[in-house]
Amino acid sequence: MTTRRPRVRSRVLLASLAAAASLTGQLVAMAPAASAAGPGPSAPKPAPAAPHKANPSDKDKDRDDWDNEKEKDKKKPAAQVPHGLRQFTSDNTFTPPAGVTSVFVQAWGAGGGGGGGGGGATVATRVGSGGNGGGGGAGGFTWCTLTVVPQADYGVDVGDGGDGGGGGAANAMGTPGGNGSTGVAGTASTLTRSSDNTVLLNAGGGGGGGGGTGGGLTDGANGPGGSGGIASCTTGGVNLTGGNGSSNGTGGTAADGIVGLPPYAAKGGDGGLRGPGGEVARPGGNGQDGGNGYVVIYW
Repeated sequence: MTTRRPRVRSRVLLASLAAAASLTGQLVAMAPAASAAGPGPSAPKPAPAAPHKANPSDKDKDRDDWDNEKEKDKKKPAAQVPHGLRQFTSDNTFTPPAGVTSVFVQAWGAGGGGGGGGGGATVATRVGSGGNGGGGGAGGFTWCTLTVVPQADYGVDVGDGGDGGGGGAANAMGTPGGNGSTGVAGTASTLTRSSDNTVLLNAGGGGGGGGGTGGGLTDGANGPGGSGGIASCTTGGVNLTGGNGSSNGTGGTAADGIVGLPPYAAKGGDGGLRGPGGEVARPGGNGQDGGNGYVVIYW
């Protein structure tokens, strides 16, 4: 026997299917068109903007200009001040040329004069001669560097050599011979800043030699040698004492510098020779004058 389904269930199933189909159509119609074919191609991304380069600030420009100027200065040769040398054998004024701010100075003081020889005595024996005069001392020496002001004045005083002492007279009527006189000391060589009268260096003069004593029944004694001059500079440097004179009549020798001295400059004068005694007496010789000072400035 054939079983039949109730018509009511068939109708409810058909109605449910129809409703589902209707709802599905509505959802498809509401969806974006692109969804039907899957996701569409992405829109092209905009090209990245070129990085912005900031213009240099005024400070940076100034720094660059300053650096460029420094580089130019490095390449520029330094201004050269012509070298020079001045020698002084008498008092004068030194004025540094433009651009000269430092100088080398060598200065010698004057030598002292030699002492006079003693006079001889008239005696029957072979004695009675006077003593030799002592040699004068040499001038002192200084060598130093000094800071100077361009085109300002500096006084240069060059020392004067001391006079030699006079010889002693020969004796008369059996009296002893005369004593020789002492030589005169030499004077200093100096450099002085004129603006305030400040002495920057001083090379002292040598001392004078002593005179020999006159002869009598015995020979006279030699005079003592003069002492060498001393020197100083406000900035130190090299400072040497001049050579001492000797009692045998030889004058002191000046110190050597970087430049040669003129003949006899700064030397101590030799002492005068003794006057011989005996049956005929003679006076003592005069001492020799000391050499003048000398100053050299170079830059």
